[in-house]
Amino acid sequence: MKIDISQVKDNVIFWADNIKSKELKTQDIKSLEYDINKNSFDIKTNKEQDYNIFFKFDESNIGVKLSEDNINRLKEFFNEDNFINNNKGMILDKDAASFVAGWFSDIAYKSNFLAADRNKDGELNQKEIDYTINAFALYIEPTNDDTGIATKTASYVPSVFAIKNVKTTSISKELDQTLTMDKNLDGFVTIAEKYENHNSAYEYGIFFDDLPFMTIPNKKIKTDIEEELIKELKEQIKLNEILEKLKKSQTLDDSEKVLLQKLNLKNISENLKISEDKLKNLINNDKLADFINFSQDFVKTLSKTKLIDIKV
Repeated sequence: MKIDISQVKDNVIFWADNIKSKELKTQDIKSLEYDINKNSFDIKTNKEQDYNIFFKFDESNIGVKLSEDNINRLKEFFNEDNFINNNKGMILDKDAASFVAGWFSDIAYKSNFLAADRNKDGELNQKEIDYTINAFALYIEPTNDDTGIATKTASYVPSVFAIKNVKTTSISKELDQTLTMDKNLDGFVTIAEKYENHNSAYEYGIFFDDLPFMTIPNKKIKTDIEEELIKELKEQIKLNEILEKLKKSQTLDDSEKVLLQKLNLKNISENLKISEDKLKNLINNDKLADFINFSQDFVKTLSKTKLIDIKV
């Protein structure tokens, strides 16, 4: 399907956190060089621990792996005194450090990549990607000629319901891809930048009467799995209705309890760090006030799920 994105091409879908620019002190540089030489960092941003760009974020020293293209773009954009050569790569200082740290913060914390890496090995597998908040929605008005018009967007929605075309990723990979999308290095990614400033995009997906267009980046739905996907997505709609009832402390019927357990019991249990037996007891006995107390943030997040696309 061809989607006209001209109405929303300037809409911002992702943005870097605002990190104040600071000049590295001599002790800061020594601390970074010490960790670089030992290749020892508190946060693993890729599984190989193979880094070529280094900067300070809060009190932590951070190492990431960026492509040569993006490194050269940074060097062309920021002043020369923002870069300190190191035998393992480049230490970022001042504005360059604050810019890259802003996108790092967005991915690691706002998009939840750091917490989603459950085993802390530096790589997110397909299951761990579900714990990120790394998707955005295109709301499509269908036309009569197999085309659609994007009328609005929503960003930073949970990836758990997104149909993904990646099996693994990492903070380093996401950071490098996001810098590539941020064409003018202004700390914002727009629809136009994601689709390389075209006025239209080719996507494949499914229409429902009560859902926006569900896109699958670079991947066409196969006929033999289409029915299963439709069933799954319709269950997700029902889940949103259940979550609304939970927020209002309304009683669930038996079918709603079964669906809630089927779709999310394990994920909710892991997210809230409580046992599945405890969660079953809360739901089955209609202890909704207790349930909401346990799951307030999770419910708030899931209740916003109308997603379409993910960055990776």
